[in-house]
Amino acid sequence: MPSKVSCLYLLTVVCWASALWYLSISRPTSTYVGHMSVPIRKTVKPPKNITFTNIRTRPLNPHAFEFVINEPKKCESDAPFLVILISTTHKEFDARQAIRETWGDESTFSDIRILTIFLLGRNTDNVLNQMVEQESQIFHDIVVENFIDSYHNLTLKTMMGMRWVATFCPKAQYVMKTDSDIFVNMDNLIYKLLKPTTKPRRRYFTGYVINGGPIRDMRSKWYMSRDLYPESKYPPFCSGTGYVFSADVADLIYKTSLHTRLLHLEDVYVGLCLRKLGIHPYQNSGFNHWKMAYSLCRYRRVITVHQISPEEMHRIWNDMSSKKHLRC
Repeated sequence: MPSKVSCLYLLTVVCWASALWYLSISRPTSTYVGHMSVPIRKTVKPPKNITFTNIRTRPLNPHAFEFVINEPKKCESDAPFLVILISTTHKEFDARQAIRETWGDESTFSDIRILTIFLLGRNTDNVLNQMVEQESQIFHDIVVENFIDSYHNLTLKTMMGMRWVATFCPKAQYVMKTDSDIFVNMDNLIYKLLKPTTKPRRRYFTGYVINGGPIRDMRSKWYMSRDLYPESKYPPFCSGTGYVFSADVADLIYKTSLHTRLLHLEDVYVGLCLRKLGIHPYQNSGFNHWKMAYSLCRYRRVITVHQISPEEMHRIWNDMSSKKHLRC
């Protein structure tokens, strides 16, 4: 007899396939225009007796969003060594499932505890919201706030992840933020970079460090207007495809973001918060923010690789698991 979870998983896959087929033939593809998608915010009543003091201390970005899907008890029993925050979108069920079955499998390491959390906002299509809610009931690894899920709201998604760690998992040792099209070499991440047997770091942040400036060409995906960011250079920041930091930094970044003007380029914005905190990100060449031609020996040397499909994740993971005896 198949298990209850297996039946629920099969039902979820069938429902996802049916929903995506329905959406593809009956609805146009949504596009998001403008510098920042309009989030769904709670109405915040102004405080009584406003004074000059509380005007100065009032948050610039109050992040007044509610969790509509949450896993608040994930860390209650045992603080994890590593929390992996994965930015994803509603239609990427195959990518999430591939991660669950490969490098994001929470049961991979018997000696340390790892949590995998997928981050989403709310979709403008309620059918997709309902599918994600059903997926959450099966896997219990999804967190959602009620802002609109779009490319220009990626910063809100990352700040939600920082807030979740600071609120519900403050005793974790490390956090990784990455995307759903990234392959992570977990052995290198855990044993070569983070080293569970060593003393946990504090105020630590590492990834592929970028030193650049704003792109003023309005046709670019990474366009930044002078009104939003007048400076000619960005502070050093880590590519949003994957970076790792000590868990104490999550609380520091989230609180700093409340008083830092919001930018739609998530990784740049995190860099701005780090500059305010006086935390300098460390360069690590193992974090790749581009596509690399597959080679088992090459992938054994890195921590992250970008633009990996669900099918490729399974292939790479299977090779790494079954061919450990092969020497490079």
